[in-house]
Amino acid sequence: MKSIEKYQKQLLEQTQSLYRDTPISEATEQAYFATPRHRFVRRYREWGTKEWQVVEPESLAEHIATLYADRPLILFGEDDQNISSTVSQPSLVLRMLDLLQLKAGNKVFELGAGSGWNAALMGRLVGPEGKVVSLEIIAELARSARENIVSLGITNVDIVSGDGAEGYQDSAPYDRAIFTAGTFDLPHYFYEQLREGGLLLVVIKTEGGKDNLFLRKIGDHFESLWSGPCGFVQLRGAYQFKDLEPNILEEAIPGWSEVQSKEIDKRRFWWGGKAKEGLLWTTLGIRSFLGITEPGFRAFKTAKLNDDSSEDHYFGLWDAANGSLVVAKDDWLFTYGNTKAQERLLRRLHHWIEVGMPTAACLNLKVFPIGAKVRAGKNQWLVKRRDSQFLWSLQP
Repeated sequence: MKSIEKYQKQLLEQTQSLYRDTPISEATEQAYFATPRHRFVRRYREWGTKEWQVVEPESLAEHIATLYADRPLILFGEDDQNISSTVSQPSLVLRMLDLLQLKAGNKVFELGAGSGWNAALMGRLVGPEGKVVSLEIIAELARSARENIVSLGITNVDIVSGDGAEGYQDSAPYDRAIFTAGTFDLPHYFYEQLREGGLLLVVIKTEGGKDNLFLRKIGDHFESLWSGPCGFVQLRGAYQFKDLEPNILEEAIPGWSEVQSKEIDKRRFWWGGKAKEGLLWTTLGIRSFLGITEPGFRAFKTAKLNDDSSEDHYFGLWDAANGSLVVAKDDWLFTYGNTKAQERLLRRLHHWIEVGMPTAACLNLKVFPIGAKVRAGKNQWLVKRRDSQFLWSLQP
């Protein structure tokens, strides 16, 4: 079908324009043309719609423009604000493949097979002497991804049904690893299963935002080589942290009914924008910074009244020791209990401005096993999770 080639070329041209300073490599281009995206999407849904689209050979022409548009598509999940799996934005997929610096003969681990498209692309890049092992926690998707891989005659990619957060010891060690879902922690398995000098592309989530981080294993830890803002669904399974995602305020703050009755201050605060629709964008930088530097930071969301209603997101600081809460919502700052939390928020805001208004993507990162002895110095912040500790530093 000539129109398929036309759409493939258009998408690649858009991608090259988007990354004009770091052009997509010729090897990745070749893998892209040899591995058509439409062969991996049999059923999808777009954000803001409830209807699932089924792609059949006879109806392919109706879907081809959507399948080669530069945007992600939902593969699994009925709720737009709690998606389980997507096929990622194509331009970002190709950029991430280049970041991994895949070479012939590499052994690659992937967390989150999804449609199988990314695994298939990596299979092309590592060649017949290389190997890709991709784990998918949703059994239905694992089965479909496996069938997609087989249909193209790709034999060096294994799709395994299971929790990818535990890695896959049977094929370790790996030269490269990639997470196609975001994570608040780095499971300890990856210190053991990635070779010395190996590369890990992972989306490290914080309460304030998320970033795409490219790490190299050096001795007993990982160090960042590159980072950039992106948005990925959180992984499912043993390393899913629901308490670190936005929560309903009434449920997140102990004794909220009593706290709510002690409102002591309400003042206008616009964060450089106006109205709740723009709050997530205008506060992206400060939320990202607070999510790393401020233990009391909390991300909140409103409760959904029905299936058709949406969630509004906002944030605040909770000082449990002093019973103090400040909430930034709808162009207002609300303060409860006493002014301790408000004062902390304003100090952090001033500090953020003084150091150049960085987001997590502007910081260097070192990731250590939880048992390692690590101390934070000036303009460094240590965030501890279950298996790993994250040392964020301002770049010199």
